[in-house]
Amino acid sequence: MRALRTSFVVVLSVGLLTALLPVNAGTLAKAPQAEPAVLFVVSSLKVPDGEIVPFLIIDQGQFKQPVAGDADADELTKFSDSYYSKSHKYRVLFGGGESGSLTVKKSNKDSECARSSADVTLRTQAKLNSNVMALATNSTTLGGAKSTRRPPTPAERATLMPLVKAAYKQKGLPASLLPGLVTVNLTAIDLNNDGKAELIGSFVVKKQKGGAARYALFLIAEPDGNTYRTNVLQYDRFTSKDIMSGASISVVEQGVYIERLVDGLDLDGDGGSEVIALRQGLEGDGYFVYKKQGGSWKQIYEFSNYRCAF
Repeated sequence: MRALRTSFVVVLSVGLLTALLPVNAGTLAKAPQAEPAVLFVVSSLKVPDGEIVPFLIIDQGQFKQPVAGDADADELTKFSDSYYSKSHKYRVLFGGGESGSLTVKKSNKDSECARSSADVTLRTQAKLNSNVMALATNSTTLGGAKSTRRPPTPAERATLMPLVKAAYKQKGLPASLLPGLVTVNLTAIDLNNDGKAELIGSFVVKKQKGGAARYALFLIAEPDGNTYRTNVLQYDRFTSKDIMSGASISVVEQGVYIERLVDGLDLDGDGGSEVIALRQGLEGDGYFVYKKQGGSWKQIYEFSNYRCAF
């Protein structure tokens, strides 16, 4: 447990340091709004009840980090007073398009856990669950009129899976383990508005014998004729030693420790959507933004948010 806590503190420190560094030119918005645009991840297991957590502020075209769950009380109160007043409303975005609204019920700044979050009431067409999240914002300019996000078709799944297995083999995974492949989440979303959906997925291969292990992939598959070309954004191997004491290694295929899609949204006004991802931990979460640059996807932003002791 001490090792994992130490690891999270290191990640958090790196994330905070990132906020002090010059922002990649790709994060400069073409038409920044006067008021900073705050973006929240929206999660819900049962609509209309939901929760929002801030992960990004766009201020005059620059990407900045919001308050985190381990911030001091004054910082949390200031953020809460600004953004979590009761009945405060935000737009909900899903797949880059309008998908309803939400209303703040209460701030959690004085709670033991998730102190940077707020409880909300949702009015959205998006079908949210543990692996399907949305975005919310105070911005009046981000997002379009129509969502391009949907479940993949059976044909899309069938075409992609051989490529997923090939990606695992390229990482050195024995073919004998591939029958243990689990799809944690797979989403179709048109990121560049060309009428052809990209596929974004999180996958885990389970190894049971000879020492339990989990092998995780997070990738984007882009249309390429009648098939796809894959870009692996993250590959991880976990053993029981990597799992916090008191938890089972099976939490990996439930979405813990691996990167999963939050949503796609054009954050910088260049016409193409960035990909927002989440890596959920047992004590805190990491948020990432990927952008396509020079033909490949690159991470351009990272934020670490302490949530609660496990």
